[in-house]
Amino acid sequence: MKTGLFILIAGIFCVLLNDSLLFLQIRRHFKRKIYSYLFWLHSLFFVACIVWYHLFIPTLKGPEAYFWVEKCISIILLFYTPKTLYIIVNAFSILLRKAKCIPAARIVNRLALGIALASFIVILNGITWYRYSYKIERETVCIKTLPDAFNDFRIVQLTDLHLGSYGEHYPGITKLVDEVNRLNPDLIVFTGDMVNSFASEMDPWIETLKKLKAKYGKYATTGNHDYGTYVKWPTKTDQENNLKQLFKNMEQADFVMLNNTNVPLVIANDTLYLAGVENWGLPPFPAFGKLAQALEGTDGHPVILLSHDPSHWRHEVLNYPVDLMLAGHTHAMQLGISIGSFRWSPAVYVYPEYNGLYESNGKQLYVSRGVGYLGFAGRIGQRPEITLIELTNNCKKLFD
Repeated sequence: MKTGLFILIAGIFCVLLNDSLLFLQIRRHFKRKIYSYLFWLHSLFFVACIVWYHLFIPTLKGPEAYFWVEKCISIILLFYTPKTLYIIVNAFSILLRKAKCIPAARIVNRLALGIALASFIVILNGITWYRYSYKIERETVCIKTLPDAFNDFRIVQLTDLHLGSYGEHYPGITKLVDEVNRLNPDLIVFTGDMVNSFASEMDPWIETLKKLKAKYGKYATTGNHDYGTYVKWPTKTDQENNLKQLFKNMEQADFVMLNNTNVPLVIANDTLYLAGVENWGLPPFPAFGKLAQALEGTDGHPVILLSHDPSHWRHEVLNYPVDLMLAGHTHAMQLGISIGSFRWSPAVYVYPEYNGLYESNGKQLYVSRGVGYLGFAGRIGQRPEITLIELTNNCKKLFD
C-alpha cells in the first residue's frame, strides 16, 4: 500500500514538474488564455490517468494487470519523453536568448522541436507496427563434430514471447506462426518466458501456436517468468499448480519440455543431442537448472543446449561438453541501435552477451533478443527476432 501511494505521488509530481517547466518555456507563444487553459487541461488529463491507474490496477487479477500496466507506461513515455527532451535542449536556447545570441537561440529551439517530434514518432512506431515487425536473423553455426546427416539442419529459435502482454486480438502471434512456417525448419526450439506469470496467458493462443510445424518437432524450456515468481500467490501450492498448468498448455501446443533432460535427434544412423535446463540465472533470478543431469547419456555426441539466461554460459556451461547454447532473456532491453553490422544496446552493460553469436574455446552461444516485450509495450531500434540457425561441419568453408 505504501509503495503504491509513493508511486502515485511521485507520478503526479513528475507530470506536474515536467509540464510546469515546459509551460515556463513556451508560454510566451500563447497569445490567448485559451491556449494556457488547454495546456493545463491536457496536464490534468495525465494526472487523472495516474490516479485512475492507482485505483484501477489493484482491482485486476491475473494477466490483465500486466496488459494495462504496460499500456500506461507506454502512453506516458510517448508523450513525456518528447517533452523532457524538448525542455533539456530548449534550455540552451533560453540561455542563448538571454545572451542576445538570437539567431543561435532560434536554431537550438528548432533543434529541440525536431528532437521532440522525432522521439514521438520513434516511440509511436515502437508501440504500434514495430513491435511485431519480425526480423529473421540467419546464422550458420559450425560444429566440427556434427554428423554429416545434420549438415544444413535448420533450427528456428523463438524466445521471450510474454503472451500476457497482448490483447486477444493482437495480430503479431498469427504473423509469427506464418513467418516461421515459411522458413520450413527441421526443428523449432523455444528458450523460455512463454508467459509473464500466469499459465492462463497461453489460453487464447494455444491453437495458434499449435500450428507451428517442424519436421523433427518442437522443444522448449522455462524462463524466469514462467515460474510465476513476480506475483503474490495465495499459497505455494497455487504457484506450483500454475507451473503444472503451463506445462500442460505447452503440451497442448505440441511443445516437448526439456526440463533438465535431453532428447536424441536421429537422422539415418547419426545422432545429435538436444538438451534443456530449467531457468538458471544469477540473483535475483531463479536457478533451477541442473546441467549435469540434463547432459546425462550424451557423451561422445554433439550437444545443443537450451538455457534461457545467457549468463549461464560463462558461469557454468563452458565447463561442460556443450557445442552450442541457445538463450534469450535480455530482450536487448527493447532499446538500441542496429545499423548494418553495427549493434548497440544498453543491455551490453548488464549482459556482455546480449544478442548474436559468441564463441569461446570452440564453444558457441547464440542469444536472441526475443519475440515479445515486457514493461514497455513495444521496441525501439531492436526488432523482434526469429532466429534461423543452419548447422554445418564444414568450418573451413564457413570462414573462407
